[in-house]
Amino acid sequence: MDGKFFAKHLLNMSDEAKRFIDDDAPVIMGKIARDVFTENFQDEGFTDTAFEPWEEVKRRLNPKITGAKASRPILTGDTGDLGMSIEYQNAANGEVEIVSDKKYSKAHNEGTTTAGRNRNVTIPKRQFIGDSAKVDNQVLEEFERKLTDLDKNA
Repeated sequence: MDGKFFAKHLLNMSDEAKRFIDDDAPVIMGKIARDVFTENFQDEGFTDTAFEPWEEVKRRLNPKITGAKASRPILTGDTGDLGMSIEYQNAANGEVEIVSDKKYSKAHNEGTTTAGRNRNVTIPKRQFIGDSAKVDNQVLEEFERKLTDLDKNA
């Protein structure tokens, strides 16, 4: 490989790396985070470095409640809208933000003592979105795979 060819190869790799960072990386991060955070609803808990199960709901502990309400997963409600509302948005500098358009998502994700009409209902924290080593690890694995593919194709 002569010097001119090597210089051209490096410039090409630099352009491909910039395109990856600006265009591909945010989409990869967003999709992986959305998928992992959506899985939290099936798992009934949150995984950062370890799995943290959600606090049990009263309806599943009450023997008087039967049918679907007695066995339905935590935070799914009648529709499952909260779990399906998780999306990602591009933010500045190649970052993404994970969001839910449900007004009650923050109360469930962080917990609150001021819910309900009279603001005296307590909702325990049942985190489903947040910093997660599981997400970070999956993102890094995918980045490594994609960057290896870029090097092979350059």
